[in-house]
Order: sequence, then structure tokens, then C-alpha cells
Amino acid sequence: MKRTSTVRKKEKTCGDCAKYLNRDLCPRAEYKDGKQNLVACLPGDSSCKEFQKKKKGKKPKPMYKDSGVSDQGPFEAIYHNDLPAFLVKAGDQFEVGETVTHNGKTFQPKDMKRVPYQPYGFFKSKVPSREELFWKVRNEFHSFVDVESVWKDLLAACVLLTYQQEKLLTVPYVFVYGDNESGKSTVLQLLKFLCYRPMYGVTVPAADIYGYLEDVDSIGCVLEDEVQGIRKDIDKIKIYKAGYKEGAVVPRTILTQHDRIIKYYNTFSFKACASERIPQVKGFRERFIEISMVEGFPEKEWTDVTQEDLKRLCDLRNMLLKWRLLTKEWQLPNPQVSMRGRLKELWKPILQITSNLTVYETLANFVNEQKNERLAAKQNTLEGHVVKIVTEICNKVEVNPIPPIRFQTIWLRLAEDLDGRIDEKKPHVMDTSEFWHVTKNKVGYRLREILSGKSKTVREKDLEGKDVVVKAYVFNLEKLRRVAKKYGYEIVTKLPSEQSSEGMQASNSTLKHHEKNVEKSVDAPQQLGKLSYSVTTCWLCHELLPKDLRNCTVENGKTCHIECLKSLRAGRTG
Repeated sequence: MKRTSTVRKKEKTCGDCAKYLNRDLCPRAEYKDGKQNLVACLPGDSSCKEFQKKKKGKKPKPMYKDSGVSDQGPFEAIYHNDLPAFLVKAGDQFEVGETVTHNGKTFQPKDMKRVPYQPYGFFKSKVPSREELFWKVRNEFHSFVDVESVWKDLLAACVLLTYQQEKLLTVPYVFVYGDNESGKSTVLQLLKFLCYRPMYGVTVPAADIYGYLEDVDSIGCVLEDEVQGIRKDIDKIKIYKAGYKEGAVVPRTILTQHDRIIKYYNTFSFKACASERIPQVKGFRERFIEISMVEGFPEKEWTDVTQEDLKRLCDLRNMLLKWRLLTKEWQLPNPQVSMRGRLKELWKPILQITSNLTVYETLANFVNEQKNERLAAKQNTLEGHVVKIVTEICNKVEVNPIPPIRFQTIWLRLAEDLDGRIDEKKPHVMDTSEFWHVTKNKVGYRLREILSGKSKTVREKDLEGKDVVVKAYVFNLEKLRRVAKKYGYEIVTKLPSEQSSEGMQASNSTLKHHEKNVEKSVDAPQQLGKLSYSVTTCWLCHELLPKDLRNCTVENGKTCHIECLKSLRAGRTG
């Protein structure tokens, strides 16, 4: 007997229908005040006569955007009526929509779970002028932060600048440092509220930074508190060093099932940090405008913030977002500034955003003061002292090219300039009050890397007439001139560094005649067989001898200070 089986046909339900939850196609869908009434149509309900089976296949992944330009106009993601939406500038009007399209692609706004900041809202009123916006922002810093007036001007300018970042080639960083309860965290809290789409956190991983800044159409900000251990994070240090210039990216290789691709992540954005001390990392501090904080007495402490304060701050940030859309086509002014180099890269954007505002002159004068302070700070580094010593030595040279300069000459003069003490047991180490232990190796590194000096060995005769080999450095005059100018010094030589081809022959003959008649540089090592002894200067340190020692000689006829002779016998010649 043949056994038969009956297959029960699956009942059609609303959840299987292609028209389910479609506002325009589903006959059962009900909407009230723009919201769907889900009770009227549940996935398990029996389908109606207009049932249409869903097509099998993967749903395309939704594409999200924060900001950019669409077919409808420039747009910004906001929250409107408690739902994610787009604020679009369509001509002279502002519209709120659920999606935008561009090049045939549809984009959706990011919801609260996808962004690290409080979502923006829709500001319905007219946006104030740039002058009024600046002072509104500045008043907030004045209320909550007790710091010098010019720093409040700077912070307010930085807030406005974050809404125009894509128009800049370089962007400044801000570093707020000070002791506990100095208000540095309050500065970051205000920047968190007012800056454009900020990511605020502590010990933010490097991967999260360039992952967050992936969207180049919506360049946000990075605000990081307690960064005192950043010197150990090499990847993050590199992001900070490179990320102040437009176009800086981090390449990362991504392996897929059938391919291997390289993705480039943007690192360019405004960044602000806070800690008790500034990390001493070469090149890191140069990217920051540093603000020193001390405990003060602001008009209002951040712990006393009220709902009224929060509403005012939210309204202000919504104003700034709408101002960003209004100024999408506005070109930043290009004021002429006197500084150059890194200082220009940091401060020119600040002067651009405040150009034609009442605060511009105050900031411009302050920049000139910062220029002088920055130069003084650069001169007060170990590199600055080394450049100073080499410049002074070269300015005594009367021939071109500059002869090799003894390393020991630089070492002894550096000890005098730093008021350093050289231990007889460790002649290669100099104890200083400012730079602690300075070694010959460290000074030699500066001579090679900063001044592009090339080391060489030169043979000489010592006090006993024996041949000795000493270390010396050779410098290129043109490179040395540029480095000296960077540190505020100037190379002044007797002869020009470059000569025309027409006068080359005459110059060569003049130079030969000059070398025969002019005493060789006192700081240059003397080649074997060409020693020229001085009766007025010390052969070791080349300082002018006192009158009572100018005729004092040792066994080989050279004159010397008593202290230098002791130093030589103690083995400090290197």
C-alpha cells in the first residue's frame, strides 16, 4: 500500500511581504504625525490580497554620512523631532530630510550610536554674523575659565576655525597644561561642546583616531585628556606630527577573501590635549600652541552648570553648524604675516578666521610676542647653544671654505657657555644645571644632524712635539648660514660664499695671497708641517691670553693657559 503525505502550505504573513512597512505601497500601514503605527500591521499577521513576495538576496548595506555635498545641496547630519535627519541648504532655504542622494547613491544620517558627540539640532532663527558668533563663543570661555584674556580669544578663534577646516592647508593644535584643579579639563569640556563634531576621550588609541577621521568630507576634531604618557605611543605621536597638514594619511592594508587592498585614512584635523606636563618629544611640541594654566577663580565653575547653561551651549553649537552651511562657499581671508616656518603654519589660520574682526589686532600683536618667545626658547635648547658656539667660531674665520673645527674647541666653549662642569674621571660627560648630563656623543649628534657637519680626523703635534690625531668637524657655509638664521644667529664671514665665474680666477689668486699673509683661523686644527704658533692666544681654547701669560711657553714653543694645560694633561682633549 502506497503511503501518501500531505505538505501543509505555509501561510503568507505581512512580514514576508515586499510591501511591508513601505509608506507608499502597504495598504494597511498607518502613520500619525509622521511616525508609523506598528500595531496596525505586525509581521505575523495574515497577508492581504495585495501580498507580494520578497525577492531573495542580500540587502545593500546602508551608507552613512555626517556632512558633504549632495544633489540637493550641502548638508549636515542632525537630530530633528528625536530622529536622525539631514539639514540641507537648498539655495537660500534650509530643508530637513531623511536621506540625500549624490552620484546615484543614497546616504542616511548617522544615529547617536555611531557618533562620539552629542548630535546637533536644527536652529530655526537667523544665524548671527561672524563677529557676533565669535563673542558668543568667547563669553562662554570667559564664564567658565580663568586664564589670560588673549588665551580666551585664541580658544574662541579655534572653535570657529574647526567649522572651516577643509579650507586650510595647516591647522593649529592646542595644549593645555597645569597642576590639578587648574581648569585644563574645563577647557576641553567647552571645546567638546562647541567644536565641530569632536571626539573626546582619554588614552584614545591611534587606530580609533584615523578611523574616526576617515570621512574627509566631515573633518571632525580630536580632544584628548591626560596625555602625559603619549611619548610611549609611537603611532599616535606620528599621527600628531603629520596630522596638522592637509593631505596627511595613514595607509593600512586590508585583506579580503579574494583580494588585498590598501586603504588610506585621513589624520588631518584640529586637535587639543591636556595634561599636567607637556611630553618632551622632539617635534611634538612644535605643533602645539601651549597654554599654561594655574588654579583661578572663574565666574562659574563647570560643576555648577545648569540646564539653562546646557541649553545655551546647545543653541550656540547649532548656530555654528548652520553658519558652516551658510559659509560653504566663503573663502577665508589671506592676511599678510611677517612670521615664517612652523610659527606661520600654526598662527596664520587663527589670523585668517579672525581677519576683519575687532579682536584681530590683539591676536596679531600677540603673535609677534610669541615669535620672540619661540625664538628665545629655541636658542635656549642644547641645539641652540651648539649653533651659537659654532656660529661664533665661524665668524672669526677669515677664509672660505671654513677650515675644520676641533671638536674639543666646541666642547670647551660649550662648557663655558652652559656653565658646565667636566668630571676628571668622566671627561666625556659635562654636568649642567639646565640639561643635566651632556655627553660628547650627544653634542656630536647635534653637530651632524642639526648643522650637517662631517667629522674627520686631523693630525697635529701635542705639547711634547709628538704627532696626535684629533677629531674635527667640517661645515658647509651655506647650510650653516641657513641653520644659524633659523636660531636667530648670523654667519658673518670676511669672504663671500659664492663667486661668479667671471671673477673666479681673480678671486682664487686673491684667496691664495690672502692665505699666505693672513694668520690661519685660531679655531681650525693645524695640519702637520703647517703649524702657525700664536703668542697672544691659547692654542687649546683660543681665548686671548692675559698679558702676563702671553710670553709663557711650553717645551715646543706653544703658549697656553695654565688651566688649559692642566685640562690637557688630565686627558680631556678627546
